[in-house]
Amino acid sequence: MLQVSVFGSYEGRLRAEKKLYFTMFGGSDLMRPSLARRIERARRLRGGSQDRPHRCVVVTLFGATEIKSPTLAEEYLDLKAMMDAGLISLGGWDRDVSDVQAFEETTISGITLFGGFDEDSLPEEDTEVDALATHRHLGNISEAAGKILELGIGQTGGQRYAVLREALGVGRG
Repeated sequence: MLQVSVFGSYEGRLRAEKKLYFTMFGGSDLMRPSLARRIERARRLRGGSQDRPHRCVVVTLFGATEIKSPTLAEEYLDLKAMMDAGLISLGGWDRDVSDVQAFEETTISGITLFGGFDEDSLPEEDTEVDALATHRHLGNISEAAGKILELGIGQTGGQRYAVLREALGVGRG
């Protein structure tokens, strides 16, 4: 329900069970859920699930809080796992992405005094490149998909989603 960081730092994922993130004289880096997880949540909400949208408050005093998006590699691998399991398809991509936008699961309110708060931060370019290189080396991401994903570095919203869709389509016909 509560995450407190005082005179230190915290790095973790935004979680539905945590409603208040409090940072004082320190820093917090919070990761947004991947698009795949947001698609799952939107489907539950669209299906009439009793789940409610996730609402949280971020309070920052004399510090900084940054809410970051996952890397393209993380996004791709989560989406690929869902696709391999038959939970999503390229044919239903537009519907799934529009459902995410219609049933956005996280509403964030922020209060910042003498500090900084960034609600929608992309991973740094070096972080994106390193993650893609690592997963290409491990064989988790093909060279063709990796080259397409590189085009999404620094992109947001629809452009980022289009790159992910294109990379998922490589080799699937």
